[in-house]
Amino acid sequence: MSNFHPKRRFGQNFLKSGAIIDKIVERLAPQSGERVIEIGPGKGDLTVAIAKSGADLLAIEIDKYLVHYLQLRFREKPNVQILERDILTVDPDALNLDTFALVGNLPFNISSPVVEWIVQYRAHISRACLMFQKEVAHRLAAKPGSKDWSPLSIFTQLYFDITIAFDVPPKHFIPEPEVTATVVYLQPKPEIHVPHPTLFEHLVRGSFRQRRKLLLNNLVPDYISDLTVGRAIVNRLNMGPHCRAEELSTEQFIELTEMVASFSSESVS
Repeated sequence: MSNFHPKRRFGQNFLKSGAIIDKIVERLAPQSGERVIEIGPGKGDLTVAIAKSGADLLAIEIDKYLVHYLQLRFREKPNVQILERDILTVDPDALNLDTFALVGNLPFNISSPVVEWIVQYRAHISRACLMFQKEVAHRLAAKPGSKDWSPLSIFTQLYFDITIAFDVPPKHFIPEPEVTATVVYLQPKPEIHVPHPTLFEHLVRGSFRQRRKLLLNNLVPDYISDLTVGRAIVNRLNMGPHCRAEELSTEQFIELTEMVASFSSESVS
């Protein structure tokens, strides 16, 4: 592939380190006959390592040139299928995919949409081992009260336990990115019940709309009718009127949602 040039629009930074590839495969631990989906196989070096496990591998690649190359490279590997598709447009049900493990060196420019895709299709995912930009990885694994706690953290941690596995410095890629990458492991967990999911999502996003603002200033009057009601609600959450969104746990956001829904119902009645 000497005449191939990575495409910036696809965020292509190819992993070249065999040692890092081995660590990813060891963390994912694919089993013979198990369905595995790889997002963005690139030139296929990680694909080769996963295929050796005997897993039933579906590699999804958006770049037509790379798809052609991969089809040639793996034409004699019956356990490897190459699909030309944008992962964000893939519906596992439409492809008759049941449960699968997920792996990939993600283009940094689509990290958040891919996480949203994972959350949407979480019922299909047995586990995931994915490489993100380090900043995104730490947002995924963040805890309440930290500067990285965000809607991305909350929505993902509703459904997955998240472990930071290891960092991957720029020198392990071609071309070298300007930032460090981090491999993250996601394990499904029992879902936390959210009684009003649409309202919950709107409130979480609205609460972080301007991080430096107080929680109440972000929510009143768009989500909570007036400041008096808002103060009563945060008081019930055992939070002071000067709290910010990053101080609330997922459980407190669920309580917030229930109380906002309750006050809305009372005001209508």
